[in-house]
Formats: sequence, C-alpha cells, structure tokens
Amino acid sequence: MSDVADWTSEEGITDEEKIYYYRKAGQIGHDVLNSVRDMVKPGVPIIQICETAEKMIIDRGADGFGFPTNVSINNIAAHYSSPFGDESVIPEAGSIKLDIGVHVNGYIADTAVTIIFSPELKELKIASEEGFKAGMEIIQAGTLPSVVGKRIEETITGYGYRPIRELSGHKLGRYELHGDKRLPNISSPYDPVESALEVGEAYALETFASSGTGSIHEVAGAKYIYMLLPRRIPLRNPVSRKIYSTTYKNYKSLPFAERWLSSYDGFNRARVRFALRELLNGGGILAYPPLADEKGSFVAQYEHTFIITENDGTIITTQPPFDFEMPDSLQEKPDAVDTEE
Repeated sequence: MSDVADWTSEEGITDEEKIYYYRKAGQIGHDVLNSVRDMVKPGVPIIQICETAEKMIIDRGADGFGFPTNVSINNIAAHYSSPFGDESVIPEAGSIKLDIGVHVNGYIADTAVTIIFSPELKELKIASEEGFKAGMEIIQAGTLPSVVGKRIEETITGYGYRPIRELSGHKLGRYELHGDKRLPNISSPYDPVESALEVGEAYALETFASSGTGSIHEVAGAKYIYMLLPRRIPLRNPVSRKIYSTTYKNYKSLPFAERWLSSYDGFNRARVRFALRELLNGGGILAYPPLADEKGSFVAQYEHTFIITENDGTIITTQPPFDFEMPDSLQEKPDAVDTEE
C-alpha cells in the first residue's frame, strides 16, 4: 500500500486551510451529534441511530466518516457499532455513549456525549464531563499530557468514580485517527522525554468515568469495526480482492464498519466476512472489538476535538461558536467545501 503517505500528506495545504477543514468537520460533528441524540430513547434500534447519523454526516457536506458511529451501552465503554442485521435496541435504563466521527478532506472531528435514563447515574455523567473540563482548562501549547491526565483523574475520582486507564484522548492527523501522542485519563509516571502539546496539533480529548474497575477488556467474539493497515497482502479469492480494493478506495486509513460493505454490488454478508477474516489472518487489517468494564458496571464518556493555533489559541472545533470563514485560497478551488448551511 505504497500511497498511504499521499493520504496523510499535508503538502500544499496551508495552516489556514487545515484549521478550516478541522472546524468544518467539527461543525458537522456538533450538528449531527446534537440532532441524533434526540433519537436515543428506549426501544429504538441501535442500527437506526448509527445509519441516521452516518447519513446526516454526508448530507451535511462531510467528505466521509472519521469512524463508524458508536452507540455503546452501560458497561461497554467504546467501539460498539451495529453489525449486519443488528437487532439490539436502546434499553429502558442505563448509560448510552453516542460517539460521532466526521472528516473533511481527511481532517477529523471526534465528539461524544452520554445519555442516561437512570437518575442514579447523573453523577457518573457529570464526572466524565467535569473531567473533560478540568483537562481542557490547562491545555495549551507546551502542556504535558501527563499533567492533563492527572487533572482528569483527580476530578473523576473526586466524584467517587474511576477513570478508564486504557482509554485516552489522542492526537489526530490527516486520515489518521490515532496519532503519535495521547492524552491519558489517569496520572502517569514521570517521563523525561515526554512530548508537550504543540501549535498546529489537533487532538480528541475524551474522558471516561466508570462505576466499575476502571479497566476494560475486549468483548469476545464481537468484531464490527476494522481498519486497513499500510501493507499489501496476497488475497487468493477474487471477491476478497474486490472488497479490499473497495475498502482501500473509500475508507483509506480510517476505521470502517463491516455493515458498510454490504451496500456495494456483489458484496453479501458471507463474502464480506470471509474477506475480512482473510485480511485479518494475513495481517492486512486491524479489528476494534467493543471494550467493556466489568459486568454490571456503567461507563460515561464525554469528548470534543480541539486544535492549537498560533494566533487564536486553543479552539474546540466541535463546540460553538462556528464563526469561521472559508479561506480565500479555497474559494478559488472548484472543489472547495461550502460553509453556508
């Protein structure tokens, strides 16, 4: 897969254009999240929520998805996106995490909120939100990720809950959901070579509060989200090769849903699963199983995307105000994205 570097390259893209793409993706992510959250009610099929969010993302002018829409329930912290024929519905009680991913020209917005139906979980939801605010308050160029993690952990534990230690915020890049830096939910040991946040970098800051152990495990037998890896592998089956090329063309190095592939001609469920299994066995893709804390526990999540700029400081791209304009350089290009609703 020799042209992966072409996807992530920012050659020819100015800083002003990059900020615009991040902000446009953020505006779409905000609008979709706040529209779709009203659908999250007991008895509503999860697949309906996922598909509605993904349709809205495209209808509102995005170039694609940052990742499949996640609807993770109760002790499931992340990575549940409906598989083929999903019959799961929103429960009568509990905590539901709605996590939306958008990209515009490869620049990603990642934003999430928790909806609760149980009054006793109100403080859990608040803990995740306040953990985010505490971390965000100190974020600027030069901030160390470990300091952010310490603030988040202190805030969440102050509410009597545990942050999830294995999950963290993450640096974003062009067509890159998880970059080379992370923003932990917990305190971390002193590292003399720890890299500070820098101007020009974008991150998703996501905070998780749990009533359980604060440690997650993969849900066995459940794989619904995948991502191509930057390597070519030999595929014997011609249908598998076609599925691979379709995925490569449409989703590049971003995560995709198994169910998305069923929308292409000639791809039925059995063929898609065979191809994905062949790719997994050959090391051509990575699977993202749902991640869960202990049974009977509840997890809340809160997340926004931000970019650190030279002139305007730290901008949360997935929150208002959306008072940005398309750069003149993009207005001159025929494929420029229109900011007007």
